[in-house]
Parts: sequence; structure tokens; C-alpha cells
Amino acid sequence: MKVGTFQNYIDGKWVDAVSGETNLIYNPCNGEAVTQVARSGEADVDLAVAAARRAFEEEDWAFNPRFRAAVLQKWANLMRENFDRICTCLSLESGKPLQESRIECNNAIGYMEYAVASARTLYGSTSTVSKNRLSVMTREPVGVVVGIEPWNYPITLMIRDSIPALAAGNTLVIKPAGQTAGANMEVIRLLVDNVPELPRGVVNAITGPGGKIGAVFSEHPGVDMITFTGGLDTGKDIMERAAKTMKRVSLELGGKSANVVFADCDMDKAVAGCAAAIFSNAGQTCTAGSRLVLERSIAGPFIEKLKAVAEGLKLGYCLDPETKMGPVDNQGQMEKILRYIEIGKGCSQLITGGYRYTENGCDKGFFIAPTIFLDPPVDSPIVQEEIFGPVLVIQTFETEDEAVELANCTRYGLCSGLWTKSFDRAMAVSRRLRSGNVWVNHYTGFAPECETGGYKESGLDRAAGVDGFLKYTEIKHINMDFAR
Repeated sequence: MKVGTFQNYIDGKWVDAVSGETNLIYNPCNGEAVTQVARSGEADVDLAVAAARRAFEEEDWAFNPRFRAAVLQKWANLMRENFDRICTCLSLESGKPLQESRIECNNAIGYMEYAVASARTLYGSTSTVSKNRLSVMTREPVGVVVGIEPWNYPITLMIRDSIPALAAGNTLVIKPAGQTAGANMEVIRLLVDNVPELPRGVVNAITGPGGKIGAVFSEHPGVDMITFTGGLDTGKDIMERAAKTMKRVSLELGGKSANVVFADCDMDKAVAGCAAAIFSNAGQTCTAGSRLVLERSIAGPFIEKLKAVAEGLKLGYCLDPETKMGPVDNQGQMEKILRYIEIGKGCSQLITGGYRYTENGCDKGFFIAPTIFLDPPVDSPIVQEEIFGPVLVIQTFETEDEAVELANCTRYGLCSGLWTKSFDRAMAVSRRLRSGNVWVNHYTGFAPECETGGYKESGLDRAAGVDGFLKYTEIKHINMDFAR
């Protein structure tokens, strides 16, 4: 089964890369080529940015919120009508089980529908300064926005970042991740091929090597804002390059999130939640609960239950309805994870896993058995660094203060989980956790209406919600003297 062949989409047309070169995308379950995309370079970046700039300056997209809402609603409707096709494309390129792709695409539609409403709520304000002076504060779009998208949740995160930018009146250039570009381009094709009233140049998309193209976008004088979700080092590089032209940057970066489990938790619920937090999407999640901070008095039975869940997960082909965990994205990612696993074996107790999984037809894919380590040193790389794979590190504690200290012990601060039946403890500990999202008695709950983002080195700015919409706007102060 194939995803398809995609050109770049620039200024209302599907076009080859200027170089004429292409890339192949492979299914990480078995190494089969499933997609062909354009291999873009600096010349393609220039064309896409110029198209977006022309559209921003010449079209009335920025000044017609009802029209924007109508176009975005049609895009959401098309996503629903083509739901199964999009989910299959996503699974074939990412390797994730089909049920996970369905969850992701449903979430994307939720962000779309929230943005439709947001497009018509871009309110300003007024202030009486003196008897003869009135100040008017208006919100206007930033201009040309570039979305550099990740491969782990390519559909949800592309929509989460690009839809509010469009709803606010900006024009857009999307740069999908190379590993999952076909799924992104299929979603973009739904809009640009089926909604003829979309002005040309408002939406543009180019594919190709992320590092090279991202660097060009970051320094490009025609770009007003960049959004990026991905690794910490790449985010810092984008921020440094963008500073040369003082363009706005919104970053959601890595995480090393802790699930803090107290002895008074609902153990079965906590075990299931902690397992899903790290093994969903094969652990390739910025928000993954990759550390379990566990009260020592319940460590024995909790770990036994967690081990049973991990060992009971069926690894396999993405379209097999029985598959519960897919492969990691690519060979380089697999080799990186296996190196971390070897570090873990040298400094902590291996509870389960710790090897490349090759059974049940998985020998041609990049599968790693769900892996759990117990009590490594706090300064160990498996505690401090983002592994981005199905590897869980357990750290045990005795007191509440120790639990908070362990939860906050890394440079990251994206998410935390907290499991307790005590409301007082839940509130007190939540306030002490240095992370932008805290889930109590569950894990990974996002909503389009609610802002999300990280503390410390997990990023800048917020996505979703009102703040995630308004970040795509500038505030203009118009001060009027109407004295006669």
C-alpha cells in the first residue's frame, strides 16, 4: 500500500522542486518505500515566502474573518470526509498503530473547529485617554508565518500550529518533517484542491531536508514568525538565527516528564496511565511520561503490574488491528535509543526489555521492546536526557519534598503527572512542579480551548487556547485627537 507522490505547493500550484530532485519516505515497520516528495532547497524557500508575502499584502484574507472561518470550516469538513484515508497515510509513514492515528486525526479536527470560531473573535479594545483623545487597540496578523513541523504527531501538530495562524489572518508556509511529509501534504491537498475560494499564496508547503531548509527560513527576511515543535538543540539554533532579523519565534521543545505516584493512588489506574504515558507512539512524544517518580512503599507491587503491562503489549505492523505499539521512526533513532539502553544497563536495574524486537514479523522494522529501568543515578543520561523512545526510568522516593525534587531535577519542564486520592496533596504538589502542564490522576489530556507549553528549556510561548491564537497577532495602538 502506498501513500502517493507529492510536489511542492506554491502560489496556488503544485510544482516540482527547482532542482527537480525528490526523496522517498519509508514505512518504519518494514522498510518499504511508500511516498515520494520533492527535495526542496533555498530557491524553493524563496518562492514559497514570496508567494506568502504577495498574498498577505494583496489579498483581503487578513481583513475578512467571516471568509477565513468559512474556508477553515470547509477544510475541517474535508478532514472528516477523508478521515480513513488520512489515518492510513499517517500509519504507513510513521509506523504507529492505526488506532493511534485515528486518535491523532480526531484531535486535529478538534483544533480545526476551535480555530473556525476563533477567526471571528479577534477583538480589540478602546481607552479614553483624555477629554479629546481616544486610544484604539487593534489586533492584526503578524504577516508571513512558517510552520516547521515534527514527525512524531505530524497531523495534530501541523494543524494545531497552522490553523490559528490562518484564522488570525496570516499567510502560511508549511515545512513538514521529511519522515512523514506525505501525510501532511495529503491533508494540505484536501484544502488547496477542493476549496477554490482559498486565495492563491495564502497556504504554501514545501518538503525536503529539515535542517537545511529550517536554517534558511530562520534567517529569511521575508518571514515574520516561525513556529517549531521538536528537539531542544534545533529550537535553540532556530532562535539564534531568527534573532538576526528579530522575527517572532514560538517553540515547543523537548521533555523529560515525570509521573509522580503516591502510595494513596488508585494503583491499577496509575499503572495503566503510566504505561500509556511512555509506550504510546513508541515513546516518541515530547510530553511522554519518561520518568516514574514512585513512592517506595508501593514500589514492589506497582513495578510488577507495570512490567506485566509492558510485556503484554503486542508489537507489530501498523495496520494490524491487534498491534498496540509500533516501531520507532527510523534507523538512526533506533540506534540512538539502543545506546541509551546500554547506558541504563550499566548504571541501574533492568526490569524488562532492553533490546531490539525482531519477533512476529518485526525483523525488518525499527522495533524496540518496551524497556523499564529502576533507580539510576540522578545525574545519569537516562534520567537527564530525552531518549524519545519506549524507555521508562523509575526513581523512588520517601517524602513529598523528595518527590518534588526528583520531578524537577532536569532542565526540561513540559509536563508532569500526579497520582493521589488526596485533593490537598494534588493541589499543593501541582503548584510546586516546574512544568507547563500537570495532569492529576490521568496523563496526556489536551484540549483546543486550553493553552499548553513548557517551562525551563522545554520551549517558549503557548499553543492552543486564547493565548495560542493571539500569539499570531500584533497589537496596534491608534491614538486619536478629535478636539475641535
